[in-house]
Amino acid sequence: MARRRLRLLHTSDVHLGAYDSRHGDGVRRQELHDNFSRVIDVAIVEQADALLIAGDFFDNARVFEETLHFAADEIARFGRTTVIGPGNHDHVGPGSVYDRVDLTERAPNLRILRTPKGERIAFPELDLEVWGTSHTERDAHYRPFEGAPGRGEAPWQIGIGHGHFLGPNALLHGSFHIRAEHLEATGLDYIALGHWEHLTRVEAGEGVVAAYSGAPDALSGNRKGHGGHVLVVDLCEDGSVRLEAVPVGEGDRIPHDQLPYLPAMD
Repeated sequence: MARRRLRLLHTSDVHLGAYDSRHGDGVRRQELHDNFSRVIDVAIVEQADALLIAGDFFDNARVFEETLHFAADEIARFGRTTVIGPGNHDHVGPGSVYDRVDLTERAPNLRILRTPKGERIAFPELDLEVWGTSHTERDAHYRPFEGAPGRGEAPWQIGIGHGHFLGPNALLHGSFHIRAEHLEATGLDYIALGHWEHLTRVEAGEGVVAAYSGAPDALSGNRKGHGGHVLVVDLCEDGSVRLEAVPVGEGDRIPHDQLPYLPAMD
């Protein structure tokens, strides 16, 4: 199948609104906003064809309405295809942050995955389809890629998922498990993962590339070494997928062969 070259930008765990409260930290709130603006700046400078946000775009459903408007306006500033796969903090279903304001009114280029059992969105102008499931916050046994339907019809097939990859020494009593064999069974070209603040590729089997972008601004107490990057994903004419981590602000770019890599659990 003939393929065109595409460039995607992958981010996750932006957590806009984490400090939205009367007594919230206004400095950190502005830093989160500024760093998402820098994500959009990178997407524009890198001439990305599409932006993928792999969950926890918003920190909770009670964020200020002005935060929702800010987010939509920044996505509109990018102006190209943007897909959000909701995570556990910005779940779909009752009480969803995405039911408070129609973000697509301010950002017509935005699509939001909203089907818990999975849905595929087609972008014919890009020869691209994006598949993913959505958190509901009500299913403790949620598995983002278990039983995924496999490839669709478009030349390029992308997945979005939010959960814990089971690498070595993984804690099986945790939630939202992502197994390497589930990723491999999808047959997708690239899988954009979210839920972890740190940047890493993960084992996904033959022909599938999967990675966590890390957070553009870590919320953890130890911010050094966490987040601070987005992933530029090049889908090449020969069917290969190449990644490069680009800093949000200061820092060094990290090429594909130098990205951290996590194998599956034994």
